[in-house]
Amino acid sequence: MSGSLAVSIITPVFNAGAALEQAFASVGAQSFSDWEHVVVDDGSTDDTTRRILDAASSRPKVTVLRGENGGPARARNRALAHARGRYVLPLDADDYLHATFLARTVPVLEAEPQTGIVHTWVGLVGGHVGVWKTGPATIPALLARCTLHVTSLFRRELWDPADGFDPSFVETGEDWDFWIRLAARGVEARAVPEVLAYYRRTPGSRDDAARGPARADAVMRRLLAKHGALYAAHAPDVVAALFVEVTQLGKSLQRVYANPLVRLALRARTVLGKGRS
Repeated sequence: MSGSLAVSIITPVFNAGAALEQAFASVGAQSFSDWEHVVVDDGSTDDTTRRILDAASSRPKVTVLRGENGGPARARNRALAHARGRYVLPLDADDYLHATFLARTVPVLEAEPQTGIVHTWVGLVGGHVGVWKTGPATIPALLARCTLHVTSLFRRELWDPADGFDPSFVETGEDWDFWIRLAARGVEARAVPEVLAYYRRTPGSRDDAARGPARADAVMRRLLAKHGALYAAHAPDVVAALFVEVTQLGKSLQRVYANPLVRLALRARTVLGKGRS
């Protein structure tokens, strides 16, 4: 039940290991102090994870709920059922926040009643590098690809206990599906164009595994089946958005291969390959 508390940060945890410490530390370091942290241990068996959770459970403003493994969507829904804040910020166990995330995003929702979601740029760490400039959060853009990171602040009232994060998305995509449904309801989103969240990808992680062709295909087909009417209604815009995405990817690759160091490395590989033959 939401009340006078401003923000509920919700974190599902399953064998996150040492990265969990950084996630928790980034919450504790927020310059905006009116928050609670609701953590759901989704059946972790890893000793490091369990030790970190045990320590966190005794900290002020932190609630740790234990349960059997049911996947991130169920864990987020359970956390939301316990959340007391007017606004909700999902934070995955291996990601982390800039110290000013809440200070830069909460005032937007406070000042703009028409805005339901605030998203920021995202720093890519671990197995990928760069900056993800999130958005737009329009229906055609979201149908083409997930344009919002899960770590986006939204109004608590937008979450319906009967229709929250869909647990049928086990591999990945539960946040993508959630954003599509909010966009279809006409919920407006606003970007804060600063890197205020950090998204980690590590080899063997759920996120990394979900990028395999078979799992990606399964998630896309599930979205098409669930949101078929939306895809049919916006088909031209979705195809156009996908074409733009592929074109931009091609230009990015062109810039990479135009880099003198990359050209030198490719030339050296060719010479070495001829030497072995």
